[in-house]
Amino acid sequence: MPGCYLEGHLGEGGSVYRIPLTRFPALVGRESGLAVSLQSNNVSRQHAELLQQDGALLVRDLGSTNGTFVNHRPVTGSMRLNPGDVLRFADVELRLRQDGVAVSRQTSSEPTVTAFFNPDGPADRMPIGAGYFDQLLREKLIRPLFQPIISAADESIVGLELLGRGTHPELSELPVPLFTLAEGLGRAIDLSEAIREIGVQAWSQSAFAGLPLFVNTQPRELGDCPRLIESLRTLRAACPQGPLVLEIHEQAVTAPACLAMLSEALNELAFGLAYDDFGAGQARLLELLDVPPYAVKFDIALVRDLDKQSAQRQEMIGLLVRLVKKGRAQALAEGVSNAGELAVCRRLGFDLIQGYVYGRPAALEQLEDAL
Repeated sequence: MPGCYLEGHLGEGGSVYRIPLTRFPALVGRESGLAVSLQSNNVSRQHAELLQQDGALLVRDLGSTNGTFVNHRPVTGSMRLNPGDVLRFADVELRLRQDGVAVSRQTSSEPTVTAFFNPDGPADRMPIGAGYFDQLLREKLIRPLFQPIISAADESIVGLELLGRGTHPELSELPVPLFTLAEGLGRAIDLSEAIREIGVQAWSQSAFAGLPLFVNTQPRELGDCPRLIESLRTLRAACPQGPLVLEIHEQAVTAPACLAMLSEALNELAFGLAYDDFGAGQARLLELLDVPPYAVKFDIALVRDLDKQSAQRQEMIGLLVRLVKKGRAQALAEGVSNAGELAVCRRLGFDLIQGYVYGRPAALEQLEDAL
């Protein structure tokens, strides 16, 4: 396996180290001078070795005290390795990499659960599932789902929010574990872009293409505004006419230069703007309205059990709703799950309602059938 190396967090701090594998057998252990020398008292002096056999790379445990593991599985005898596998020597985790090689599902020895190794410490270690994730993006193994956005006035569908689910059989379909894996691999932006591309394509060919489609951003995308804008240009080129609305987190106002650049591009590309999760952190309403949005989405934390909250709390949220509307934006209540919450949201003047009370995220075909 030419060009292969081990990669991981070694020592204090967040730096990632790469250890080239240039000679075999390559001994792994606590002793200095080994091919892979690991500074951990839990690693045996000569813990394991990496071998080449018939063009394949193997790992063999050398009777270590605390064991050698590949993707959670203990090594007994020797075990074949593939790029993307995660090796743990006692409490030290390293991922096997090879320049220019993606792991196919057929050859990878990865397990069927997307997870982080976390023997004793924080869950910020080496993610497994790298090869499967590459395949998910390469083969677009993503299923777009859509949740209706409802007019509070007449209960008509006035928009949709795009949500993505993975369809790779070896990875979770849910967005949180998928984005956790993507973060660990440094590919969260790639995943966000893929969901938008696949979802917009499906929506543009459906009976709902005339309704605004709200598409999400991943927080890291606001750290690379030129790339985000270029991805929106690609979406607009693929769908020249459809009404699209970009959701960004309210905390984006802390990056005014990026927000100004993004606002100019959205106007040029005829995208609407929505501020998401309003009220989840510091509510920066006045700053938000410096760049007037199409909608402000009130976070589910403000809406949950709103019918059971005090009159003072309800009135405070009603005041925020009125301020949003004075800024010529629509106030959207997110996460409305029952009739009690819905009744209070209507009374407080919300323009738009989204949540399980009107339907869970579904495929476009299901929404069409429901209509």
